[in-house]
Amino acid sequence: MENSQIIEQAYKLATLAEPTEEVRQLLEGQELERVFELLLILRGWPNVRNPAGFLRRAIQEGWTPETKPQKVDRRLENYEERYYTRRGYTPEQAREMVIRGRS
Repeated sequence: MENSQIIEQAYKLATLAEPTEEVRQLLEGQELERVFELLLILRGWPNVRNPAGFLRRAIQEGWTPETKPQKVDRRLENYEERYYTRRGYTPEQAREMVIRGRS
Protein backbone atom coordinates (compact mmCIF):
# COMPACT_ATOMS: atom_id res chain seq x y z
CA MET A 1 0.00 0.00 0.00
CA GLU A 2 1.36 3.43 -0.93
CA ASN A 3 1.69 6.30 1.55
CA SER A 4 -1.06 8.28 -0.20
CA GLN A 5 -3.48 5.36 0.21
CA ILE A 6 -2.49 4.91 3.85
CA ILE A 7 -3.01 8.62 4.50
CA GLU A 8 -6.40 8.56 2.78
CA GLN A 9 -7.57 5.53 4.80
CA ALA A 10 -6.29 7.01 8.06
CA TYR A 11 -8.12 10.29 7.34
CA LYS A 12 -11.33 8.37 6.64
CA LEU A 13 -10.97 6.50 9.94
CA ALA A 14 -10.31 9.70 11.88
CA THR A 15 -13.08 11.82 10.36
CA LEU A 16 -15.50 9.41 8.66
CA ALA A 17 -15.24 11.61 5.56
CA GLU A 18 -13.25 11.75 2.34
CA PRO A 19 -10.19 14.03 2.41
CA THR A 20 -10.30 17.04 0.12
CA GLU A 21 -7.47 17.65 -2.32
CA GLU A 22 -6.12 20.42 -0.09
CA VAL A 23 -6.05 18.09 2.92
CA ARG A 24 -4.34 15.38 0.84
CA GLN A 25 -1.60 17.80 -0.21
CA LEU A 26 -1.06 19.01 3.36
CA LEU A 27 -0.79 15.50 4.75
CA GLU A 28 1.29 14.02 1.93
CA GLY A 29 3.95 16.64 2.64
CA GLN A 30 4.44 15.20 6.13
CA GLU A 31 6.10 12.07 7.44
CA LEU A 32 3.69 9.21 8.09
CA GLU A 33 4.17 9.34 11.87
CA ARG A 34 3.41 13.10 11.85
CA VAL A 35 0.29 12.44 9.75
CA PHE A 36 -1.00 10.08 12.43
CA GLU A 37 -0.29 12.68 15.13
CA LEU A 38 -2.15 15.35 13.16
CA LEU A 39 -5.13 13.07 12.62
CA LEU A 40 -5.18 12.22 16.32
CA ILE A 41 -5.30 15.94 17.10
CA LEU A 42 -8.08 16.43 14.54
CA ARG A 43 -9.99 13.50 16.03
CA GLY A 44 -9.84 15.17 19.44
CA TRP A 45 -11.70 18.20 18.06
CA PRO A 46 -14.89 16.77 16.49
CA ASN A 47 -16.52 20.13 15.69
CA VAL A 48 -13.83 21.41 13.31
CA ARG A 49 -15.55 23.20 10.43
CA ASN A 50 -12.47 23.62 8.26
CA PRO A 51 -10.20 20.57 8.54
CA ALA A 52 -7.70 21.93 6.02
CA GLY A 53 -7.27 25.17 7.95
CA PHE A 54 -7.06 23.30 11.24
CA LEU A 55 -4.38 20.95 9.89
CA ARG A 56 -2.45 23.82 8.29
CA ARG A 57 -2.35 25.66 11.62
CA ALA A 58 -1.39 22.48 13.48
CA ILE A 59 1.53 21.98 11.08
CA GLN A 60 2.67 25.61 11.22
CA GLU A 61 2.53 25.82 14.98
CA GLY A 62 3.89 22.35 15.70
CA TRP A 63 0.92 21.05 17.66
CA THR A 64 1.22 17.65 19.30
CA PRO A 65 -1.50 15.43 20.76
CA GLU A 66 -0.46 16.70 24.21
CA THR A 67 -0.83 20.40 23.34
CA LYS A 68 -4.18 22.09 23.08
CA PRO A 69 -4.99 24.61 20.38
CA GLN A 70 -5.36 28.09 21.83
CA LYS A 71 -8.20 30.43 21.07
CA VAL A 72 -6.71 33.51 19.47
CA ASP A 73 -7.96 36.85 18.21
CA ARG A 74 -7.34 36.46 14.47
CA ARG A 75 -8.14 40.11 13.81
CA LEU A 76 -5.42 41.22 16.23
CA GLU A 77 -2.94 38.67 14.90
CA ASN A 78 -3.53 39.76 11.30
CA TYR A 79 -2.94 43.37 12.35
CA GLU A 80 0.30 42.42 14.12
CA GLU A 81 1.49 40.45 11.08
CA ARG A 82 0.87 43.44 8.81
CA TYR A 83 2.70 45.66 11.30
CA TYR A 84 5.81 43.46 11.26
CA THR A 85 5.65 43.08 7.48
CA ARG A 86 5.60 46.87 7.07
CA ARG A 87 8.67 47.00 9.32
CA GLY A 88 10.60 44.90 6.79
CA TYR A 89 10.11 41.35 8.08
CA THR A 90 9.16 38.59 5.66
CA PRO A 91 5.63 37.19 6.04
CA GLU A 92 7.07 34.01 7.59
CA GLN A 93 9.14 35.98 10.11
CA ALA A 94 6.15 38.16 10.96
CA ARG A 95 3.99 35.06 11.54
CA GLU A 96 6.66 33.53 13.80
CA MET A 97 6.90 36.74 15.83
CA VAL A 98 3.11 36.80 16.33
CA ILE A 99 3.10 33.16 17.42
CA ARG A 100 5.96 33.76 19.87
CA GLY A 101 4.09 36.78 21.24
CA ARG A 102 1.13 34.62 22.31
CA SER A 103 2.95 33.14 25.28
